[in-house]
Amino acid sequence: MKRLVAILLVGIFVLIACAGPVQTDKLRVVTEEYPPYNYTGDNGTLTGSSTGLVKAIIGKLGLDTKIEVLPWAQAYDLVLNNPNVALYSTARTPERERNFMWVGPLGSYENWLYAKKGSTVRVNSLDEAKEVKSIAAVKDEAGQQKLAKMGFINFAFTDSTSDGLKKLMAGEADLWLGTQADVELVAKKAGVDAAQLEPAVFVHKVDLYIAFNKNMPAATVEQWQKALDSLNK
Repeated sequence: MKRLVAILLVGIFVLIACAGPVQTDKLRVVTEEYPPYNYTGDNGTLTGSSTGLVKAIIGKLGLDTKIEVLPWAQAYDLVLNNPNVALYSTARTPERERNFMWVGPLGSYENWLYAKKGSTVRVNSLDEAKEVKSIAAVKDEAGQQKLAKMGFINFAFTDSTSDGLKKLMAGEADLWLGTQADVELVAKKAGVDAAQLEPAVFVHKVDLYIAFNKNMPAATVEQWQKALDSLNK
């Protein structure tokens, strides 16, 4: 009897091995507070233009996946270094192209450097912006990466764009790296009057995507892209 049991166990192990590895890791979808694309509304529900598309894709594919909201630096590190993770809304830039697999676009935005109205800070170019004492920015945000590649080192890093705006208004930074489309919402969240801001220098315009860890199965990424394309139609 023992010999028969042993033979059966060996047979089971062989069948499992032939079937290939068992997929145990569940896809994690993460995002940040980045209005108007993804942010927590007044009722505590995650909303935004990109969030609507991502939720629709999840529903279309029949996935049991909840979206996690994390600080950008944490979310970016997570998708960069861990399999089965997707992050939105992620700017697709040349610097990031080979680091991820991409689904999109979800939209686009423009980064600008903003000054506090009435301040003595006056810049008319990116070269002049290099000379100010500090620029409030979120680390590894696309605009910050763009400026860093251009040789900027005068950053005052913050966890969120609203925290950066608070630094600007408190006089703890000379300029703030913001997004044109979300100035009103970020200002509201920071308790700041948006009329007290003035755009100083244009940084760049980029398209927004869902970034998947580069080790994600290509078939999964293709499913997401097809679902998005179907929704867009």
